[in-house]
Amino acid sequence: MTRMSAFATTSLLVLCLVSNGAQAQTGGSQINVRMKWQDFISGTDGAKRLASLQNAVKKMKSLDNSPTDSADFRRSWKYWGNIHGYLGPNSTFGTVADRKAQLTQLGLDQFIPFLVGTDTKPGIQDQTPPDATAKGVWATCQHSPRGKQLNFFGWHRIYLYYFERVLRWAADDPSLTLPYWDYTDPAQTALPDAFQETDPPLSPLYDWRRDIGLNRASLRLDANITDIDDPLTHDTDFLTYEGHIERGVHGAVHCAVGQTCPVALMGLVGVAANDPIFYHHHANIDRMWSCWQHAHPKEQPGDWQDEEFSMIDENGDLKKKKVKDVLDTRALGYMYDNEDKCTRAPTPTPTAAVAAAAPAATTAAAEPAAKSNATQPIRLNPTTTYVDVTIQEPKRQQLMASAERGQTTLVLRDVSAQTDPGALLNVYVARKNAPEKREYVGTINWFGVFDHGVQHGDARVSDTYRFPVAKALKALGVSDAKELTVTFEAASGLVPSGKPAPAIKGAAAPAAPAPALRSGAEVSVGAVEIH
Repeated sequence: MTRMSAFATTSLLVLCLVSNGAQAQTGGSQINVRMKWQDFISGTDGAKRLASLQNAVKKMKSLDNSPTDSADFRRSWKYWGNIHGYLGPNSTFGTVADRKAQLTQLGLDQFIPFLVGTDTKPGIQDQTPPDATAKGVWATCQHSPRGKQLNFFGWHRIYLYYFERVLRWAADDPSLTLPYWDYTDPAQTALPDAFQETDPPLSPLYDWRRDIGLNRASLRLDANITDIDDPLTHDTDFLTYEGHIERGVHGAVHCAVGQTCPVALMGLVGVAANDPIFYHHHANIDRMWSCWQHAHPKEQPGDWQDEEFSMIDENGDLKKKKVKDVLDTRALGYMYDNEDKCTRAPTPTPTAAVAAAAPAATTAAAEPAAKSNATQPIRLNPTTTYVDVTIQEPKRQQLMASAERGQTTLVLRDVSAQTDPGALLNVYVARKNAPEKREYVGTINWFGVFDHGVQHGDARVSDTYRFPVAKALKALGVSDAKELTVTFEAASGLVPSGKPAPAIKGAAAPAAPAPALRSGAEVSVGAVEIH
Protein backbone atom coordinates (compact mmCIF):
# COMPACT_ATOMS: atom_id res chain seq x y z
CA MET A 1 0.00 0.00 0.00
CA THR A 2 1.52 3.33 -1.07
CA ARG A 3 0.94 6.16 1.34
CA MET A 4 1.59 9.80 0.58
CA SER A 5 1.08 13.01 2.55
CA ALA A 6 -2.31 14.66 2.68
CA PHE A 7 -4.35 17.22 4.53
CA ALA A 8 -7.00 19.57 3.24
CA THR A 9 -7.66 22.45 5.62
CA THR A 10 -11.04 23.88 6.42
CA SER A 11 -10.96 27.64 6.83
CA LEU A 12 -12.07 28.97 10.15
CA LEU A 13 -14.73 31.53 9.31
CA VAL A 14 -15.46 32.41 12.91
CA LEU A 15 -13.64 31.38 16.07
CA CYS A 16 -15.47 32.21 19.24
CA LEU A 17 -14.55 30.54 22.50
CA VAL A 18 -17.59 30.24 24.69
CA SER A 19 -17.75 30.58 28.44
CA ASN A 20 -16.86 27.01 29.38
CA GLY A 21 -13.70 27.09 27.30
CA ALA A 22 -14.50 23.75 25.68
CA GLN A 23 -16.47 24.80 22.62
CA ALA A 24 -15.94 27.03 19.62
CA GLN A 25 -17.89 28.10 16.58
CA THR A 26 -16.58 27.76 13.05
CA GLY A 27 -18.48 28.36 9.85
CA GLY A 28 -21.71 28.48 11.80
CA SER A 29 -21.14 25.04 13.34
CA GLN A 30 -20.33 24.52 17.00
CA ILE A 31 -17.35 22.28 17.66
CA ASN A 32 -15.69 21.05 20.81
CA VAL A 33 -12.19 22.12 21.81
CA ARG A 34 -9.82 19.52 23.23
CA MET A 35 -7.78 21.33 25.84
CA LYS A 36 -4.43 20.78 27.48
CA TRP A 37 -4.92 19.14 30.88
CA GLN A 38 -3.88 22.15 32.95
CA ASP A 39 -6.52 24.30 31.26
CA PHE A 40 -9.15 21.54 31.33
CA ILE A 41 -9.12 21.50 35.14
CA SER A 42 -8.72 25.28 35.57
CA GLY A 43 -11.12 28.20 35.61
CA THR A 44 -14.66 28.45 36.85
CA ASP A 45 -15.69 25.23 35.09
CA GLY A 46 -12.51 23.21 35.64
CA ALA A 47 -13.82 21.24 38.61
CA LYS A 48 -17.03 20.51 36.73
CA ARG A 49 -15.15 19.24 33.69
CA LEU A 50 -12.91 17.02 35.80
CA ALA A 51 -15.88 15.58 37.69
CA SER A 52 -17.62 14.85 34.39
CA LEU A 53 -14.56 12.99 33.06
CA GLN A 54 -14.17 10.99 36.27
CA ASN A 55 -17.87 10.10 36.31
CA ALA A 56 -17.64 8.91 32.70
CA VAL A 57 -14.68 6.62 33.42
CA LYS A 58 -16.35 5.31 36.57
CA LYS A 59 -19.56 4.59 34.64
CA MET A 60 -17.71 2.77 31.84
CA LYS A 61 -15.83 0.64 34.38
CA SER A 62 -19.11 -0.24 36.10
CA LEU A 63 -20.32 -1.81 32.84
CA ASP A 64 -17.45 -4.31 32.55
CA ASN A 65 -19.56 -7.23 33.73
CA SER A 66 -22.63 -6.42 31.63
CA PRO A 67 -24.12 -9.21 29.47
CA THR A 68 -21.69 -9.70 26.59
CA ASP A 69 -24.43 -9.30 23.96
CA SER A 70 -25.57 -5.94 25.35
CA ALA A 71 -24.92 -2.37 24.27
CA ASP A 72 -23.69 -1.67 27.80
CA PHE A 73 -20.87 -4.21 27.42
CA ARG A 74 -19.85 -2.53 24.15
CA ARG A 75 -19.74 0.77 26.06
CA SER A 76 -17.69 -0.66 28.92
CA TRP A 77 -14.11 0.21 29.87
CA LYS A 78 -13.05 -3.40 29.29
CA TYR A 79 -14.53 -3.49 25.80
CA TRP A 80 -12.81 -0.27 24.77
CA GLY A 81 -9.49 -1.48 26.11
CA ASN A 82 -10.02 -4.67 24.09
CA ILE A 83 -10.60 -2.71 20.89
CA HIS A 84 -7.02 -1.52 21.14
CA GLY A 85 -5.72 -4.89 22.34
CA TYR A 86 -6.44 -7.83 24.62
CA LEU A 87 -4.89 -11.08 25.80
CA GLY A 88 -6.50 -14.43 25.04
CA PRO A 89 -6.23 -17.58 22.92
CA ASN A 90 -7.47 -15.77 19.80
CA SER A 91 -5.42 -12.61 20.22
CA THR A 92 -2.39 -11.69 18.17
CA PHE A 93 -0.88 -10.53 21.49
CA GLY A 94 -1.04 -14.03 22.99
CA THR A 95 -2.38 -15.11 26.36
CA VAL A 96 -1.66 -14.08 29.93
CA ALA A 97 0.39 -17.27 30.31
CA ASP A 98 2.41 -16.33 27.20
CA ARG A 99 3.18 -12.92 28.60
CA LYS A 100 4.06 -14.32 32.01
CA ALA A 101 6.47 -16.75 30.37
CA GLN A 102 7.95 -13.88 28.36
CA LEU A 103 8.67 -11.85 31.51
CA THR A 104 10.28 -14.87 33.11
CA GLN A 105 12.39 -15.50 30.02
CA LEU A 106 13.52 -11.88 30.02
CA GLY A 107 14.46 -11.98 33.70
CA LEU A 108 11.71 -9.47 34.52
CA ASP A 109 9.87 -11.65 37.03
CA GLN A 110 9.43 -8.73 39.41
CA PHE A 111 6.87 -7.31 36.99
CA ILE A 112 4.67 -10.42 36.84
CA PRO A 113 2.27 -9.10 39.55
CA PHE A 114 1.36 -6.21 37.26
CA LEU A 115 0.18 -8.80 34.76
CA VAL A 116 -1.48 -11.46 36.94
CA GLY A 117 -2.43 -9.34 39.97
CA THR A 118 -1.79 -9.71 43.69
CA ASP A 119 -3.76 -10.90 46.71
CA THR A 120 -5.48 -7.53 46.91
CA LYS A 121 -5.31 -6.20 43.35
CA PRO A 122 -6.87 -7.75 40.26
CA GLY A 123 -4.79 -8.89 37.32
CA ILE A 124 -5.44 -9.21 33.62
CA GLN A 125 -7.67 -12.05 32.46
CA ASP A 126 -7.67 -13.94 29.17
CA GLN A 127 -10.68 -13.03 27.05
CA THR A 128 -12.44 -14.34 23.97
CA PRO A 129 -14.49 -12.15 21.61
CA PRO A 130 -18.14 -13.02 22.37
CA ASP A 131 -19.54 -12.34 18.91
CA ALA A 132 -18.74 -11.40 15.32
CA THR A 133 -18.72 -7.69 16.13
CA ALA A 134 -16.07 -8.13 18.82
CA LYS A 135 -14.03 -10.36 16.51
CA GLY A 136 -14.04 -7.55 13.97
CA VAL A 137 -13.01 -4.71 16.25
CA TRP A 138 -10.94 -6.15 19.12
CA ALA A 139 -7.15 -5.90 18.90
CA THR A 140 -7.24 -3.85 15.70
CA CYS A 141 -4.81 -1.11 16.80
CA GLN A 142 -2.43 -0.02 14.08
CA HIS A 143 1.10 -0.19 15.50
CA SER A 144 3.79 -0.52 12.90
CA PRO A 145 6.14 -3.50 13.11
CA ARG A 146 9.72 -2.79 12.16
CA GLY A 147 10.08 -2.58 8.41
CA LYS A 148 6.41 -1.82 7.72
CA GLN A 149 4.36 1.29 8.38
CA LEU A 150 0.66 0.96 9.24
CA ASN A 151 -2.07 3.57 9.57
CA PHE A 152 -1.04 4.64 13.07
CA PHE A 153 -2.38 8.20 13.08
CA GLY A 154 -5.58 7.36 11.20
CA TRP A 155 -6.68 4.37 13.31
CA HIS A 156 -6.03 6.11 16.61
CA ARG A 157 -7.89 9.26 15.56
CA ILE A 158 -10.97 7.17 14.72
CA TYR A 159 -10.58 5.26 17.99
CA LEU A 160 -10.40 8.42 20.12
CA TYR A 161 -13.30 10.01 18.21
CA TYR A 162 -15.70 7.20 19.13
CA PHE A 163 -14.23 6.79 22.61
CA GLU A 164 -14.96 10.46 23.29
CA ARG A 165 -18.55 9.94 22.17
CA VAL A 166 -18.90 7.06 24.63
CA LEU A 167 -17.42 9.25 27.37
CA ARG A 168 -20.09 11.88 26.74
CA TRP A 169 -22.80 9.24 26.90
CA ALA A 170 -21.38 7.82 30.13
CA ALA A 171 -21.12 11.27 31.73
CA ASP A 172 -24.47 12.43 30.33
CA ASP A 173 -22.53 15.52 29.30
CA PRO A 174 -22.58 16.49 25.59
CA SER A 175 -19.92 19.16 26.20
CA LEU A 176 -17.29 16.76 27.62
CA THR A 177 -14.09 16.69 25.58
CA LEU A 178 -10.98 14.54 25.90
CA PRO A 179 -8.14 16.66 27.32
CA TYR A 180 -4.55 15.91 26.36
CA TRP A 181 -1.47 15.49 28.55
CA ASP A 182 0.78 18.20 27.15
CA TYR A 183 4.13 16.64 28.08
CA THR A 184 5.78 18.32 25.08
CA ASP A 185 5.77 21.35 27.40
CA PRO A 186 8.76 20.78 29.76
CA ALA A 187 6.70 22.28 32.59
CA GLN A 188 3.98 19.60 32.21
CA THR A 189 5.95 16.34 32.27
CA ALA A 190 4.66 15.26 35.69
CA LEU A 191 1.71 12.88 35.72
CA PRO A 192 -1.38 15.07 36.28
CA ASP A 193 -2.57 15.09 39.90
CA ALA A 194 -5.91 13.39 39.22
CA PHE A 195 -4.07 10.28 37.94
CA GLN A 196 -1.73 9.99 40.91
CA GLU A 197 -1.99 7.75 43.95
CA THR A 198 -3.72 9.02 47.08
CA ASP A 199 -4.44 7.32 50.39
CA PRO A 200 -6.86 5.72 49.85
CA PRO A 201 -6.99 5.82 46.02
CA LEU A 202 -10.02 7.94 45.17
CA SER A 203 -9.85 8.77 41.50
CA PRO A 204 -11.04 6.36 38.78
CA LEU A 205 -8.16 7.80 36.73
CA TYR A 206 -5.56 6.19 39.01
CA ASP A 207 -3.99 2.84 38.12
CA TRP A 208 -1.46 1.06 40.34
CA ARG A 209 0.43 -0.51 37.45
CA ARG A 210 2.30 2.63 36.40
CA ASP A 211 5.77 3.55 37.53
CA ILE A 212 5.36 4.18 41.24
CA GLY A 213 7.50 7.33 41.11
CA LEU A 214 5.18 8.85 38.53
CA ASN A 215 2.12 7.81 40.50
CA ARG A 216 3.52 9.51 43.60
CA ALA A 217 4.95 12.59 41.86
CA SER A 218 8.56 11.97 42.89
CA LEU A 219 9.46 11.34 39.23
CA ARG A 220 8.42 12.97 35.97
CA LEU A 221 9.02 12.28 32.31
CA ASP A 222 12.44 13.31 31.03
CA ALA A 223 11.69 16.36 28.89
CA ASN A 224 14.27 15.16 26.35
CA ILE A 225 12.06 12.25 25.26
CA THR A 226 9.00 14.48 24.75
CA ASP A 227 10.62 17.10 22.50
CA ILE A 228 9.10 16.93 18.99
CA ASP A 229 10.68 20.09 17.59
CA ASP A 230 13.00 18.28 15.16
CA PRO A 231 10.41 16.11 13.37
CA LEU A 232 7.80 18.87 13.42
CA THR A 233 10.29 21.36 12.00
CA HIS A 234 12.19 19.22 9.48
CA ASP A 235 9.81 16.51 8.27
CA THR A 236 8.08 17.60 5.08
CA ASP A 237 6.71 14.15 4.23
CA PHE A 238 3.69 12.81 6.11
CA LEU A 239 4.94 9.23 6.32
CA THR A 240 8.29 10.31 7.71
CA TYR A 241 6.65 12.43 10.38
CA GLU A 242 4.11 9.77 11.32
CA GLY A 243 6.86 7.18 11.71
CA HIS A 244 9.00 9.48 13.83
CA ILE A 245 6.17 10.30 16.21
CA GLU A 246 5.03 6.66 16.50
CA ARG A 247 8.48 5.21 17.11
CA GLY A 248 9.81 8.23 18.96
CA VAL A 249 7.87 10.17 21.61
CA HIS A 250 4.84 7.84 21.44
CA GLY A 251 6.76 4.67 22.28
CA ALA A 252 9.12 6.35 24.73
CA VAL A 253 6.24 7.71 26.83
CA HIS A 254 4.54 4.29 26.84
CA CYS A 255 7.70 2.59 28.15
CA ALA A 256 8.42 5.29 30.73
CA VAL A 257 4.90 5.38 32.19
CA GLY A 258 4.59 1.59 32.19
CA GLN A 259 7.88 1.12 34.12
CA THR A 260 9.54 -0.47 31.11
CA CYS A 261 8.56 -2.41 28.01
CA PRO A 262 7.01 -5.00 27.76
CA VAL A 263 5.36 -4.56 31.18
CA ALA A 264 1.61 -4.16 31.74
CA LEU A 265 -0.14 -1.88 31.44
CA MET A 266 1.30 1.00 29.41
CA GLY A 267 4.45 -0.84 28.41
CA LEU A 268 2.56 -3.67 26.69
CA VAL A 269 0.58 -2.84 23.53
CA GLY A 270 -2.03 -5.54 24.08
CA VAL A 271 -3.27 -4.09 27.38
CA ALA A 272 -2.10 -0.45 27.33
CA ALA A 273 -5.58 1.02 26.73
CA ASN A 274 -6.78 -0.26 30.12
CA ASP A 275 -4.88 2.60 31.77
CA PRO A 276 -6.85 5.89 31.78
CA ILE A 277 -3.70 7.92 31.04
CA PHE A 278 -3.48 6.09 27.69
CA TYR A 279 -6.28 8.20 26.21
CA HIS A 280 -4.75 11.51 27.29
CA HIS A 281 -1.36 10.42 26.00
CA HIS A 282 -2.92 9.55 22.64
CA ALA A 283 -4.96 12.75 22.54
CA ASN A 284 -1.61 14.54 22.56
CA ILE A 285 -0.30 12.21 19.84
CA ASP A 286 -3.40 13.04 17.78
CA ARG A 287 -2.73 16.74 18.37
CA MET A 288 0.79 16.23 17.05
CA TRP A 289 -0.79 15.09 13.78
CA SER A 290 -2.96 18.24 13.76
CA CYS A 291 0.17 20.33 14.40
CA TRP A 292 1.86 18.82 11.35
CA GLN A 293 -1.31 19.24 9.26
CA HIS A 294 -1.53 22.90 10.19
CA ALA A 295 2.06 23.41 9.02
CA HIS A 296 1.54 21.44 5.76
CA PRO A 297 -1.89 22.39 4.38
CA LYS A 298 -1.08 21.60 0.74
CA GLU A 299 -0.09 17.97 0.98
CA GLN A 300 -1.61 15.78 -1.73
CA PRO A 301 -3.83 12.75 -0.94
CA GLY A 302 -2.60 9.18 -1.15
CA ASP A 303 -4.38 5.84 -1.29
CA TRP A 304 -3.65 5.23 2.43
CA GLN A 305 -6.58 7.54 3.08
CA ASP A 306 -8.97 4.94 1.66
CA GLU A 307 -8.27 2.42 4.42
CA GLU A 308 -11.39 1.79 6.51
CA PHE A 309 -11.67 0.84 10.17
CA SER A 310 -14.58 -0.39 12.30
CA MET A 311 -15.51 1.01 15.72
CA ILE A 312 -18.42 1.06 18.15
CA ASP A 313 -20.46 4.20 18.84
CA GLU A 314 -22.11 5.40 22.03
CA ASN A 315 -25.23 3.34 21.23
CA GLY A 316 -23.21 0.15 21.00
CA ASP A 317 -23.61 0.02 17.23
CA LEU A 318 -20.92 -0.93 14.71
CA LYS A 319 -19.65 1.99 12.63
CA LYS A 320 -17.06 2.29 9.88
CA LYS A 321 -14.92 5.23 8.83
CA LYS A 322 -12.25 5.74 6.24
CA VAL A 323 -9.13 7.66 7.15
CA LYS A 324 -9.93 10.30 4.53
CA ASP A 325 -13.07 11.11 6.53
CA VAL A 326 -11.08 12.04 9.63
CA LEU A 327 -8.30 14.17 8.16
CA ASP A 328 -10.06 17.37 9.23
CA THR A 329 -10.92 17.15 12.92
CA ARG A 330 -13.34 20.05 12.57
CA ALA A 331 -15.48 17.92 10.32
CA LEU A 332 -15.61 15.46 13.23
CA GLY A 333 -16.74 18.21 15.57
CA TYR A 334 -13.53 18.96 17.46
CA MET A 335 -10.29 20.89 17.32
CA TYR A 336 -7.30 21.38 19.62
CA ASP A 337 -6.58 24.51 21.59
CA ASN A 338 -3.06 24.60 20.16
CA GLU A 339 -2.31 23.39 16.63
CA ASP A 340 -0.12 26.19 15.29
CA LYS A 341 2.49 26.84 18.00
CA CYS A 342 3.55 23.32 18.84
CA THR A 343 7.32 23.65 19.09
CA ARG A 344 9.21 24.69 22.19
CA ALA A 345 11.17 27.36 20.37
CA PRO A 346 10.48 29.61 17.35
CA THR A 347 10.37 27.43 14.25
CA PRO A 348 13.38 28.05 11.96
CA THR A 349 13.12 28.11 8.22
CA PRO A 350 12.47 24.51 7.08
CA THR A 351 15.44 22.75 5.53
CA ALA A 352 15.73 19.48 3.66
CA ALA A 353 13.96 16.64 5.46
CA VAL A 354 16.05 15.16 8.26
CA ALA A 355 14.97 12.11 10.18
CA ALA A 356 14.44 12.52 13.93
CA ALA A 357 14.34 9.97 16.71
CA ALA A 358 13.01 7.07 14.69
CA PRO A 359 14.19 4.21 12.55
CA ALA A 360 14.23 4.41 8.79
CA ALA A 361 15.10 1.98 6.05
CA THR A 362 18.77 1.64 5.32
CA THR A 363 19.69 3.27 2.05
CA ALA A 364 22.87 3.93 0.17
CA ALA A 365 24.48 7.16 1.34
CA ALA A 366 27.40 9.35 0.50
CA GLU A 367 30.68 8.77 2.33
CA PRO A 368 30.18 10.11 5.89
CA ALA A 369 32.13 13.09 7.17
CA ALA A 370 32.76 11.20 10.41
CA LYS A 371 32.49 7.57 11.41
CA SER A 372 33.61 5.08 14.03
CA ASN A 373 36.63 2.90 13.38
CA ALA A 374 34.82 -0.31 14.31
CA THR A 375 34.71 -2.93 11.56
CA GLN A 376 32.36 -5.25 13.47
CA PRO A 377 29.00 -4.51 15.16
CA ILE A 378 29.47 -2.69 18.47
CA ARG A 379 27.97 -4.68 21.34
CA LEU A 380 26.50 -2.25 23.87
CA ASN A 381 27.25 -2.55 27.56
CA PRO A 382 24.33 -2.80 30.03
CA THR A 383 24.56 0.80 31.23
CA THR A 384 26.94 3.01 29.20
CA THR A 385 28.90 2.55 26.00
CA TYR A 386 31.28 5.09 24.45
CA VAL A 387 32.06 5.05 20.73
CA ASP A 388 34.71 7.36 19.30
CA VAL A 389 33.99 8.82 15.89
CA THR A 390 36.80 10.15 13.72
CA ILE A 391 36.13 13.19 11.55
CA GLN A 392 37.49 12.37 8.14
CA GLU A 393 39.92 14.87 6.62
CA PRO A 394 39.40 17.14 4.78
CA LYS A 395 35.67 17.04 5.64
CA ARG A 396 35.68 18.95 8.93
CA GLN A 397 34.73 22.28 7.40
CA GLN A 398 32.14 20.55 5.24
CA LEU A 399 30.65 19.05 8.39
CA MET A 400 30.45 22.40 10.16
CA ALA A 401 28.94 24.07 7.10
CA SER A 402 26.30 21.37 7.06
CA ALA A 403 25.65 21.94 10.75
CA GLU A 404 25.19 25.67 10.16
CA ARG A 405 22.47 24.82 7.61
CA GLY A 406 20.81 22.49 10.10
CA GLN A 407 21.35 19.45 7.91
CA THR A 408 23.79 17.28 9.86
CA THR A 409 22.63 13.81 10.84
CA LEU A 410 23.91 11.13 13.19
CA VAL A 411 23.30 7.77 11.53
CA LEU A 412 23.20 4.64 13.67
CA ARG A 413 23.18 1.72 11.28
CA ASP A 414 21.71 -1.66 12.14
CA VAL A 415 20.79 -1.07 15.76
CA SER A 416 19.61 -4.55 16.65
CA ALA A 417 18.30 -6.59 19.56
CA GLN A 418 17.49 -10.25 20.04
CA THR A 419 14.70 -9.62 22.59
CA ASP A 420 13.28 -6.69 24.59
CA PRO A 421 16.24 -4.74 26.04
CA GLY A 422 14.23 -3.73 29.14
CA ALA A 423 15.25 -0.04 29.01
CA LEU A 424 15.26 2.98 26.77
CA LEU A 425 18.52 4.00 25.11
CA ASN A 426 19.57 7.65 25.22
CA VAL A 427 22.12 8.88 22.70
CA TYR A 428 24.54 11.77 23.33
CA VAL A 429 27.40 13.36 21.43
CA ALA A 430 30.50 15.10 22.86
CA ARG A 431 34.00 16.16 21.89
CA LYS A 432 36.41 13.38 22.75
CA ASN A 433 38.72 15.77 24.59
CA ALA A 434 35.81 17.21 26.61
CA PRO A 435 33.47 14.29 27.38
CA GLU A 436 32.02 16.03 30.43
CA LYS A 437 30.10 18.37 28.13
CA ARG A 438 27.71 16.28 26.10
CA GLU A 439 24.59 17.05 24.08
CA TYR A 440 21.48 14.85 23.97
CA VAL A 441 20.42 13.89 20.43
CA GLY A 442 17.73 11.20 20.76
CA THR A 443 16.22 8.14 22.40
CA ILE A 444 15.58 4.65 21.05
CA ASN A 445 12.71 2.59 22.43
CA TRP A 446 11.35 -0.89 21.69
CA PHE A 447 7.65 -0.37 22.48
CA GLY A 448 5.66 -3.13 20.80
CA VAL A 449 8.60 -4.47 18.83
CA PHE A 450 8.40 -7.94 20.36
CA ASP A 451 4.73 -7.85 21.45
CA HIS A 452 3.03 -9.71 18.61
CA GLY A 453 2.90 -13.49 18.74
CA VAL A 454 4.25 -15.74 21.46
CA GLN A 455 7.62 -16.82 20.10
CA HIS A 456 10.59 -14.91 21.45
CA GLY A 457 14.32 -15.05 21.02
CA ASP A 458 14.13 -16.43 17.48
CA ALA A 459 14.10 -13.28 15.38
CA ARG A 460 16.63 -10.49 15.77
CA VAL A 461 15.20 -7.03 15.03
CA SER A 462 17.36 -4.43 13.32
CA ASP A 463 16.80 -0.82 12.24
CA THR A 464 18.77 2.20 11.18
CA TYR A 465 18.16 5.41 13.13
CA ARG A 466 18.86 8.98 12.05
CA PHE A 467 18.99 11.88 14.48
CA PRO A 468 19.53 15.57 13.62
CA VAL A 469 22.68 16.73 15.39
CA ALA A 470 23.28 20.18 13.90
CA LYS A 471 22.31 22.01 17.09
CA ALA A 472 24.41 19.63 19.19
CA LEU A 473 27.53 20.07 17.08
CA LYS A 474 27.18 23.84 17.05
CA ALA A 475 26.79 23.84 20.83
CA LEU A 476 29.91 21.71 21.18
CA GLY A 477 31.95 23.82 18.76
CA VAL A 478 33.53 20.95 16.82
CA SER A 479 35.25 22.95 14.10
CA ASP A 480 38.66 22.14 15.59
CA ALA A 481 37.81 18.64 16.82
CA LYS A 482 39.28 15.58 15.15
CA GLU A 483 37.25 13.07 17.14
CA LEU A 484 33.80 12.96 18.74
CA THR A 485 32.40 10.55 21.30
CA VAL A 486 28.91 9.14 20.88
CA THR A 487 27.51 7.83 24.17
CA PHE A 488 24.79 5.20 24.46
CA GLU A 489 23.19 5.18 27.89
CA ALA A 490 20.41 2.97 29.26
CA ALA A 491 17.54 5.09 30.59
CA SER A 492 14.09 4.85 32.14
CA GLY A 493 12.67 7.98 30.50
CA LEU A 494 12.09 9.44 33.98
CA VAL A 495 13.93 12.01 36.08
CA PRO A 496 13.47 13.25 39.67
CA SER A 497 10.71 15.81 40.03
CA GLY A 498 12.22 17.50 43.06
CA LYS A 499 9.06 16.77 45.05
CA PRO A 500 8.90 14.34 47.96
CA ALA A 501 6.62 11.35 47.47
CA PRO A 502 3.45 11.48 49.58
CA ALA A 503 3.17 9.08 52.49
CA ILE A 504 0.97 6.16 51.49
CA LYS A 505 -0.12 4.00 54.42
CA GLY A 506 1.48 0.55 54.34
CA ALA A 507 3.05 1.10 50.91
CA ALA A 508 6.59 2.41 51.01
CA ALA A 509 7.96 3.20 47.58
CA PRO A 510 10.73 0.73 46.68
CA ALA A 511 13.95 2.09 45.26
CA ALA A 512 13.90 1.74 41.51
CA PRO A 513 16.84 -0.22 40.08
CA ALA A 514 19.20 1.67 37.81
CA PRO A 515 18.11 1.24 34.18
CA ALA A 516 20.19 -1.27 32.25
CA LEU A 517 20.02 -3.10 28.96
CA ARG A 518 19.45 -6.80 29.47
CA SER A 519 22.51 -8.81 28.50
CA GLY A 520 20.27 -11.39 26.83
CA ALA A 521 18.95 -8.75 24.47
CA GLU A 522 22.40 -8.50 22.87
CA VAL A 523 21.88 -4.90 21.74
CA SER A 524 24.42 -3.84 19.13
CA VAL A 525 25.09 -1.06 16.66
CA GLY A 526 26.45 -1.87 13.22
CA ALA A 527 28.04 1.51 12.48
CA VAL A 528 28.09 5.08 13.81
CA GLU A 529 28.36 7.85 11.21
CA ILE A 530 27.83 11.59 10.93
CA HIS A 531 26.68 13.01 7.60
